[in-house]
Amino acid sequence: MKRERRWILWLGVALLAALGIVREAYDPFLALFIGDVLNPKPPPLHLDLPGDYSFLLYEDTRPHIGKIDALQKGLVLVSERNSRYGRLIEEGYGFGLPIIQYEGLAYVSRHADVAKPAENVVVKRYVIDVADRWSRFLRIKYLDVPPLGTVVTTYTVVAPETLSVTVDFTGLDVAWDKAYLMNEQGARAFPVYENSVGVRQHGDALGIWHPEDDVFGCWVSRDATVRFCVETEPGRRRFVGRERYNQYNWVGIYVLSWSGIDIEIDAPLDRYSYQIRVEALPGDE
Repeated sequence: MKRERRWILWLGVALLAALGIVREAYDPFLALFIGDVLNPKPPPLHLDLPGDYSFLLYEDTRPHIGKIDALQKGLVLVSERNSRYGRLIEEGYGFGLPIIQYEGLAYVSRHADVAKPAENVVVKRYVIDVADRWSRFLRIKYLDVPPLGTVVTTYTVVAPETLSVTVDFTGLDVAWDKAYLMNEQGARAFPVYENSVGVRQHGDALGIWHPEDDVFGCWVSRDATVRFCVETEPGRRRFVGRERYNQYNWVGIYVLSWSGIDIEIDAPLDRYSYQIRVEALPGDE
């Protein structure tokens, strides 16, 4: 009897290990952190802002957080002043991250390369090579696919608090339907939304995917000392939202956490430009 129980126990351990290996093969989690230790990645590109904030741009999929841990991120906002927060992206996509809609599916990026052609400019070329599907067996959501082409995002600091973002779609090899330009940082760091006339409300009142036609809107930090704002031309469809709650994967619990202003782009379009402002508020003084 003891031998049978021991055999069942070892069978259970072997089964869990096999499921974990399958899960890691399709949607890596532990492999990302182990790989960072065994094979250190190059440091991110750095884009300076005046004052206490700056941007980071990674060539790989760092920061590895939440369900998008193995996907590319856009520009990451960093607080130099407040080491408690450090990188403010949490589980967000960052600034200027493209999602491409094609034949009923959304496609994102797992591979990219970066460059810094000038002191005030960084560039990221996203390879669109992952299909975003409903979660399947073992909660596997993202599927590697043959690349649909590339999208190149150029980030330029054009004024002390202003970032110009230009997205080039000409590298895509398919007749895409829509694109979404994600502009997200952390929900814990930025819980309050402010519209163009200065009215503020907590992000929980907006929901996850709230359509907003305002040309200018901002997410304000918890201590009201900084905000990031996204500015587009009139008539451009945008989605404003915040999401923060616990989720889990096969190795434990994590927090899904983002606040963002995401821009919808209709095809066909070669390039699109907009502005992001990172503004210190009077509370900083």
